[in-house]
Amino acid sequence: MKLQSLLAIETPVIQASMVWLNSAELAAAVSNAGGLGVLGPNAGRQVANGGIVATVEAFRQEIRKTRSLTDKPFAVNYLLPIEGVDISFKYAEPLLEVILQEKINIVITSGKDITKGEAYIRRLKEAGVIVIHREISPTVENSIMAENIGVDAIIVTGHEAGGHLSEHRISTLVLLPQVTDVVKIPVIAAGGIYNLKTAKAAMAMGAAGIYVGTRFITTFESPASLNTKQAIVDVQSEELVEINTPAGDIRVIATESIRAGRGESEVGIIKTGMLDGDHQYGVITVSGAAGGIGKISSVKEVVCEFSSAFH
Repeated sequence: MKLQSLLAIETPVIQASMVWLNSAELAAAVSNAGGLGVLGPNAGRQVANGGIVATVEAFRQEIRKTRSLTDKPFAVNYLLPIEGVDISFKYAEPLLEVILQEKINIVITSGKDITKGEAYIRRLKEAGVIVIHREISPTVENSIMAENIGVDAIIVTGHEAGGHLSEHRISTLVLLPQVTDVVKIPVIAAGGIYNLKTAKAAMAMGAAGIYVGTRFITTFESPASLNTKQAIVDVQSEELVEINTPAGDIRVIATESIRAGRGESEVGIIKTGMLDGDHQYGVITVSGAAGGIGKISSVKEVVCEFSSAFH
């Protein structure tokens, strides 16, 4: 089945949820342009802490706000419990309840071992939800496992992606065709995809669609601060570095703060750098494709450029 048919969208372009950098406005803009907008659990939020109740209710309100801005399909991101990450267990049940209560049709699950979250996926499927799964560290083996568990599609992310990096240093170019050769469900490519050429390359390797983060950060509708968007536009790929944080490795723009060894372990460093625009104490995390982005654009312009790869 074509991804467009499965998701009832015009163009198989999915906006990554991106911690702190997603909102009802961005998700609705992507969906209205023909792609699939995605909300994360902290969509639209401006504060780092608020507790489970506040986070869950804010998530519910952002879902409802998105529905007020678009009548097109959109998805939400759901983090499966991850061993050793207490917060993933604390939020799993409350967020799942919101998803089911609000009758969300499409959910993108993510985690480090799909078998740890199989029960949650089963509950989503029993409720009639379309489930797309994204392993944080994808391999051929865990892609097959996800298909066998019964998800409807998978996202395969290469090491060049933004956000938390795969523990395997395998590029999209190498991993994607290995996965599309062995699974029958739609495979969505992620990592380093930012323009028409890279979207066409993903399609040539068997991808049914693309999952895009960094390119959508540099749109007018993104909640990222203007100076963050401009920093991404101005950066060259060779200026990016990888740093270790409590949650794992991320790739960032090498500001003076990072070079001086500050900012790596602060709470909310992604929010501080990208949402607040404080590049002295926060970080800007991007994919390796950041060096190819030359301007701030509208969501519609971005989706329209990508759409040419699928026709």
